[in-house]
Amino acid sequence: MAHNSVNMLLDVNMPISVQLGQTNMTIRELLALKKGSLVRLDRMAGEPVDVFIGGKILGKGEITVVDDRLSVRVGQLYGEKERFKHL
Repeated sequence: MAHNSVNMLLDVNMPISVQLGQTNMTIRELLALKKGSLVRLDRMAGEPVDVFIGGKILGKGEITVVDDRLSVRVGQLYGEKERFKHL
């Protein structure tokens, strides 16, 4: 019975997101944004990005391009103990 329950979960869709970086802006800076504006993030180009599943950090990855689409190559998966360090 438990095996069938696990099999049912294998087809459940989970939202995956990738965070390129973060920054803080004043409301004045936000209101001044227009098409073509640049927003500087807290990460350097080429630095690993955070990969989240269901809003929880899963690990780190590298941005790549596959067939003209942005993709993420997962480079590091966090175990349960490591995930708590990154919260």
